[in-house]
Amino acid sequence: MPDHELFAKPPVIRSLAIPWKTYRLTSEAAQCAAGMLLCSILTGLFWPATARAQDYHGGLLEAIMLAINREPGILASRSQVELEAGLEQQARAEFDTSLLAAVQAARAHTPLAEFSRRPGFEQVDTSNLSYSLGSATKLRSGISIAPVLSVDRVRDNATNFSSPAAGSVALRFTVPVLKGSGQAVTTAAERAARSRLQAAAYSYRHAIASGIARVTNAYWDLLAANRSLALAFESEERSRTLVEDARRLAKGDEIPPSDILQYEAQLERDRATSIAATQAREAARAAFVVAVGLDVTAIDGADPVEDFPEWSRAAAARLPDKPPSGTPQGRSDLLALQRQLEAADILYDAARRDSNSQLDLAFSVGYSGQVENRTPGGSVAALGRPASGLNISLGLNYVLPVQGNALSGVLRQRAAQADQARTGVEALKRSIAANIRAQHAALRSAAQQLELVRSQLRLQTQVFANERKKYALGQTTVLDVLNAEVQLTNDGQREIAARQELAQALVNYRFETGTLLSTDADVQRLNVETLTTVPEPQ
Repeated sequence: MPDHELFAKPPVIRSLAIPWKTYRLTSEAAQCAAGMLLCSILTGLFWPATARAQDYHGGLLEAIMLAINREPGILASRSQVELEAGLEQQARAEFDTSLLAAVQAARAHTPLAEFSRRPGFEQVDTSNLSYSLGSATKLRSGISIAPVLSVDRVRDNATNFSSPAAGSVALRFTVPVLKGSGQAVTTAAERAARSRLQAAAYSYRHAIASGIARVTNAYWDLLAANRSLALAFESEERSRTLVEDARRLAKGDEIPPSDILQYEAQLERDRATSIAATQAREAARAAFVVAVGLDVTAIDGADPVEDFPEWSRAAAARLPDKPPSGTPQGRSDLLALQRQLEAADILYDAARRDSNSQLDLAFSVGYSGQVENRTPGGSVAALGRPASGLNISLGLNYVLPVQGNALSGVLRQRAAQADQARTGVEALKRSIAANIRAQHAALRSAAQQLELVRSQLRLQTQVFANERKKYALGQTTVLDVLNAEVQLTNDGQREIAARQELAQALVNYRFETGTLLSTDADVQRLNVETLTTVPEPQ
């Protein structure tokens, strides 16, 4: 098939593959960021350029993919993952190794005292050149290690005519004994940042699920508005036919001319209904455009191509009599709050374990060497001629904040943050349980109403046909015919509303139970059947 034919009438998309690694949790921020990049690349490569250019052709999954790539809330959640990944990486930087290097050259002229002076020697001229190289690393236990290598070359006109080079090597340790001691304290910020990154990833996943549910509901709203408008036009056409029939019958003296006025009045009412239905369709279209994140002109002439889901006995059998008990495992918003609580508990536990006073043990071991050599390599040679014995130093540094406001304030803040997060988790659990119960009832009610409304519509269609026959035979009044026609239109509108409610109840029930998307696959495959069927009992 030529390319122009392929894009002239794009096929309806029935299945959508989302690179789920993008939303999967990893322990390293780099992997999470790589997954985000993978999603952007795959979307750019495999999603048609026409869709990226805002061409919309009426498919439900097409609208969902457009929303995932354009809806502001989803894009903001994606950016939040990147932000938290950066913060997690920044928290790990505390344990990075730093390389230290320095070089310094100095020249000094120091005058001598009067009694030390002699002709030609009135001041000391000193030249100094020093090098140092080392590193500093903080371990997750809190201990800091800093190996240092330094070389000094000094020359003056008093005692150091030979430019002696002195070198030293030292390995320095700083061991916190009180404040900042232990992994539970030193790694708290890193572990909390990782939990917040996981929370952001779960929130992003929930934003996508919310966007799918929101777009699907708006899609069914637009489809219902289109169907209602079509039914309004159909009712208007029926009224116009009745007016024409009434005029023909009145012309033949089969009915009184006054009956025509009632038919004409009903036609005007139907015209007004059509105008209102047109406005309702435009409002539904605007809401759909906002949900998808498109310009309003992007869907001009592109009506929904999917039909409302059908309801069968098999579907009814899959719906449990009672709503699921407990908290669903697939609710990413709950998982996000739990990770936020985990981060708050980590920080609170670290503040509780930490000490107000600081006591550090400083220990250093090394050696020194010296050579008298004017060559450039003399500085290095000094390190190979150590003095007998090691250089050892040991010291203690103690700091006691008298008021202790810093630690007390941090402890209060983190305790409050943990309480807030815990309250949020419990509140969301209650909300989820209540919403599942409500959506379960809504789904059962929508299915029952649809069955009854369809039965009413079938009966009322026959009633209207019978009333027209009876009126033609003079066995009923014009008012009976009009009432039958109005009731037929109302039943048609109720059937559209019932199908709309059922379609929305299905996707809302999946959303509330956490079964709209799976969380254990590298690639999430979303299809229309997932959005229009009852989930398997868990």
